Amino acid sequence: MSRQLFAVCLIAAVCASGVYGSCKATVSSFSTQDATILTQLAHVGEFTLQCSGSAPSSLFAEFPCGKVVPVAKVGDDKYQVSWVEDIKQGSSGNVQVRLFDEDGYANVRKAQRDGDKVSSVKSLLDISVPTKGAYKGPWIKAELLAAFLVGGFAYFAFTTKGKVQS
Repeated sequence: MSRQLFAVCLIAAVCASGVYGSCKATVSSFSTQDATILTQLAHVGEFTLQCSGSAPSSLFAEFPCGKVVPVAKVGDDKYQVSWVEDIKQGSSGNVQVRLFDEDGYANVRKAQRDGDKVSSVKSLLDISVPTKGAYKGPWIKAELLAAFLVGGFAYFAFTTKGKVQS
């Protein structure tokens, strides 16, 4: 009986530790660079995942806003996650993305259903995706600058004409 109990405890400990071991990610990113005619900025984070054990079959990502989305697998141990945000809310910097395997995602969904904090669920890995700010156009519009220049030249011409004629 004690051998069976020991075996059950050993199996439970192995299952609880996870089959993936420790994972490390190498991250690269892309962000929309020109936002002069757009309403939203797109960000793409691509990462290579190296785990000491077997790699997870599917991943899910949680963003700081609380949204959880599936991660796309684009190659051997290569994954992509993407999101959009409004131009007014967009800024440059690092975005912390929490990655979950299928079991972790099930725990996230359970926490959401129960009204618990999702941050209490342990993630498989946290990655930092660097984002860049987008060009939103010049500070002064060309039409406004042209109007000021024309007004300045007209003022200079009329004042000089008035001084010459008097």
